[in-house]
Amino acid sequence: MKFWILAWLAFLPFVLIRSENLAESDTFWQIRTGVLTIAQGKIPSVDPFSWTVSGKPWTLNSWAFNVVLGLSYEAAGLVGVALVCACLVAVIGALVLLLARQLGASPVVSAWALLIGAPLLTLFLSARPQLVDYIAVLALVMFLRRLVETRQPAWPLLAIAALTILWVNLHAGALLGVAIVGASTLLVFLRRSTRRRSGWLLAALLTTMLCSLVNPYGTGLVAQTLEVRSESTVIIEWQPFNPTDPLQLMMFAFGLLGLGVAARRGDPVFTAAIGVAVCGSVTAMRVLPVLVLLALPVLAALASHEVVLRYFASRRRMFAQAAAAVLVIAVGLAFFNLPSFGRPDPAHFPGAAIKAIPAGCKLFNDYQLGGLVILERPDVPVFVDSRNDLYGAERVTQSLRVLDGQGDLNEGLAGADCVLVPPATGLARRLHTSPVWDLKSAEATAELFIRR
Repeated sequence: MKFWILAWLAFLPFVLIRSENLAESDTFWQIRTGVLTIAQGKIPSVDPFSWTVSGKPWTLNSWAFNVVLGLSYEAAGLVGVALVCACLVAVIGALVLLLARQLGASPVVSAWALLIGAPLLTLFLSARPQLVDYIAVLALVMFLRRLVETRQPAWPLLAIAALTILWVNLHAGALLGVAIVGASTLLVFLRRSTRRRSGWLLAALLTTMLCSLVNPYGTGLVAQTLEVRSESTVIIEWQPFNPTDPLQLMMFAFGLLGLGVAARRGDPVFTAAIGVAVCGSVTAMRVLPVLVLLALPVLAALASHEVVLRYFASRRRMFAQAAAAVLVIAVGLAFFNLPSFGRPDPAHFPGAAIKAIPAGCKLFNDYQLGGLVILERPDVPVFVDSRNDLYGAERVTQSLRVLDGQGDLNEGLAGADCVLVPPATGLARRLHTSPVWDLKSAEATAELFIRR
């Protein structure tokens, strides 16, 4: 057991490296929404943050996760938010290692598999409710495998029910769990050696379907999820799998290899889960990290072959030195960046410019900056932010055209009293020469203009 703990501890520096900077716009408006939910004692039902769609009905697909972020923020600011999300990433690593152990993998090989997979996952392990999806998918696979293998299936079934209810309220990604259970049920039924357990898998499928409805919106959450997909035309992570992107190609190949190994091992649950993730990844690249996380334990078990273990033993010093070098670099980077733990990424977000916005000013803003404005200046209504399902693809696309400096500025900025956009944008360049707008604050990441 101590070797497995050491394998997990080796992963922690990478957790800190990713969580030191908050780089996602979603995180900031989710924090403010959580704070608002706590203060009002109820989930917001209409938009309270913009001047363009103010009062429009709003369905929250991660209301409980927002509350967790809100509580963390009230307790310790953005440092508290980063710390909570770092803990979630640490749980993800622990579950990968636990599943690898259950598949008979070596702790040393599993540790290396996790460290090799970490760079592929880094961009996706940000402070967002998708972290809950990654944890829940791994936990669901673990419970489904127990349901197939154990002679006491009642407790895994109850665990699946509790997991689904918690998951669907933390994030609507719980609908992915229904697909995984459905595919597992089919493969268990088709495989002669496990067919007698298909009744319990069918019960698990019905359980996940019913428990997915235990949320404030009921079946409305399904419609909202479909709406998010259809309105996210400008969001990269909702784009289909792009084989010309080296990172995506590597992640997809990683998953396909895991799928082949799981099928060869005759593991219906892992085969079903990875298969669902493969299909999901083709549709939207945001499923790729789920695919890699599911493949890691299977590939670690494959690599724990006696020949590989003998090779590790014969090159023990070499691998120990390599591991030490990797950990020294990771610990050094984490320690060096520790003073900035939990800050908004300075490469993307301004500081003084947001503070300089006049109170109550109707702001035209860059899509990515809206979330931080909502968090730091709830008194300033924004034009748009990353809640693309609320604004709709047409309004988001319109904001991008104005941001590029296209069209009539009087029409594009109608109703706005101030503008906050990156200095390199076409809009910023046009406003510098406009007699109607004055530059009030300038930073490398944003410039603030006030209407005269």
